Amino acid sequence: MSETFAPRSDPVLFEILRCQFQGVVEEMGELLTHCGHTVFVKETQDFIVALVTPRGEVAACSVDIGLWIGVGQNFKAVFDAGGPYRPGDVWFTNDPEQSRGLVTHLLDVFCWRPIYHENELVCFAAAFIHCTDVGGLAPGSIAPSAVDQHQEGVVIPVTRLVAEGEMREDVLRIFLRNCRVPDKNRGDVLAMLGALKRAELRVTGLAAKFGGDVLRTALDDVLDYAEAQARSLIREVPDGDYAFWDYLEGDLMPEGRHVRIRLTLRIRCGEMLLDFEGTDPQVAAAFNIPSYSTDGHYLLVMGVVNFMRSVKPDIMYNSGLVRCVRLNAPRGSLLNPEPGAPCGARQATFFRVADIVLGALAHAWRERMPAAGCGQGSIMLVSAPDFSTGTNLVSTVQPLVGGSGARPFDDGTEGVDFTTGFYRNIPNEVLESEMPVLVERYALIPDSGGAGRTRGGCGLHYSLRLLVPGGVVTARGMERFHFEPWGREAGRPGDTGRAFLQAPGEEPRQIEKINVLDVPAGGVVHAHSAGGGGFGPPRERDPALVLRDVEDGLVTPESAEADYGVVIRDGRILEEETSERRRLLADEGDGSPPAPFTFGANREAFERLWPDGLQLAVNRATEGILPAIRQHVRFEAMRAVEEARSGGEPIDESWLEARVSEITRRMSPQSTHSA
Repeated sequence: MSETFAPRSDPVLFEILRCQFQGVVEEMGELLTHCGHTVFVKETQDFIVALVTPRGEVAACSVDIGLWIGVGQNFKAVFDAGGPYRPGDVWFTNDPEQSRGLVTHLLDVFCWRPIYHENELVCFAAAFIHCTDVGGLAPGSIAPSAVDQHQEGVVIPVTRLVAEGEMREDVLRIFLRNCRVPDKNRGDVLAMLGALKRAELRVTGLAAKFGGDVLRTALDDVLDYAEAQARSLIREVPDGDYAFWDYLEGDLMPEGRHVRIRLTLRIRCGEMLLDFEGTDPQVAAAFNIPSYSTDGHYLLVMGVVNFMRSVKPDIMYNSGLVRCVRLNAPRGSLLNPEPGAPCGARQATFFRVADIVLGALAHAWRERMPAAGCGQGSIMLVSAPDFSTGTNLVSTVQPLVGGSGARPFDDGTEGVDFTTGFYRNIPNEVLESEMPVLVERYALIPDSGGAGRTRGGCGLHYSLRLLVPGGVVTARGMERFHFEPWGREAGRPGDTGRAFLQAPGEEPRQIEKINVLDVPAGGVVHAHSAGGGGFGPPRERDPALVLRDVEDGLVTPESAEADYGVVIRDGRILEEETSERRRLLADEGDGSPPAPFTFGANREAFERLWPDGLQLAVNRATEGILPAIRQHVRFEAMRAVEEARSGGEPIDESWLEARVSEITRRMSPQSTHSA
């Protein structure tokens, strides 16, 4: 037990109750998995189950089942919005605004149930599930190109769903009437209610044995213990300010412009501040995260929690971990938009935030942090007519992830990134039994992992054939099609992602990122995900490992020779040729120490045009303009900057302010009316 922590209860009893709390939430998760109706619950396990203190902190959440991001979820806003609470009540919501960022897109439906002992509130049991569909403009409710939240589905404010043990069927009917798969959603909701009821049974049993006050004290103790462990870990990181940024790609953004997320990680005496000042404004596309700049917010600190659990795998796992993590996400930015901003595809953003946190930590611990992974957890869905009923079927197809970044002392993992590893695979047989589709390919892509002393993980090739007409495929959150996953310490970037559509009888043709795609009967959608970046100079990789990769089909013989300097013929390493090839590779360098990051040609070209200071200047010049107008003014200003730079015109803050003022005046209704 940590030297800086001493439980208020007896240490032995504390450990017993800690394990009991964990057992309760794991049992909740097992019940929800086995009783869920949609593949995203029963297979992918996109849900969270938790015990939550009356203050709104998650004291216990599942580790072995479901998602792991519950530690940064703060329920205080929804607890305060609900009530008065009575035994047997269950409340629910999917409203980002009223929940103050607990809900981050409309598909996440949260439920909570108060648990009492002798008429005193002990804690809440809470859960959320990702519903497959809650209405909106596209099957699965999420189209990355949605311009406001109303296009993303029905919004349920904080509402009593179960009153003293009786289901409010009228409320449930309103919710289900707005969904494309009401029967399956009803089954998932009932499974969630069953999990909450099971938690109440277990906690009241513990309270009867040990007393309600003892349980309340133990719940506070486990939070305090996690906090002490987290502060101890953060103190190991050198104090300082560490800046890093990366991009969401602009394919589905207004004007097609990339969106930058900029972080300054400030570490002081066991505390972290994630300062996102300088991050680009919110966008009229579904990539915003309604965080409300809540300290420890789960989607913005997942990189921190990844780091903590990697350094100390047995760390106490609850909201105490994020008590020492502060957050500054400026209002009106991508990470703290104004209410009503579209947010359905926000997972693309929080995966990028996780990469950025690890990049910032790499400045502090250069030799310990990995390269970038695929940075994608794209969820592919399919809608197709059911020829037996005449209705439309809707199902999640697969979480499309890619390779992870290489670690300093080990390769990246194949086909799954560290930050997206909680997405479980959906078995092809399950999907094909429920939908008129055929999975034709599900394989790793050779040479997609970045070359390095340790190699980046390979990306995935996934091919889906639709067997009936009228099929629609959506895939939210496809990323890394333009900017490669960065390598570390002279490691090469990973390969980018791609998408293809193959009409019946034709060859595949490359398409842009999938938004809402009509697929003809017999047509095939091919998705390639990115590979992870490499770590260290490729010529330093053990030739025997290169040979093994070639034998496993992860690296081609051509890449082994060109990238690693290992010459392989007829399954054997040619020693002399390899020595000569590696000598030539070494001579290609200039002898200087390797840069900490290898971002790739595409990003380097972009940042020659748009260096850090210029991007910050454009954001400052457009600050204070209302969000709906700011994006238009900002895009016009960026075009003006590019034209001026191409003509060699000098640009400074006053030049930008003058252009923004002129553009704003020209766009105003008075100016348009006068014209």
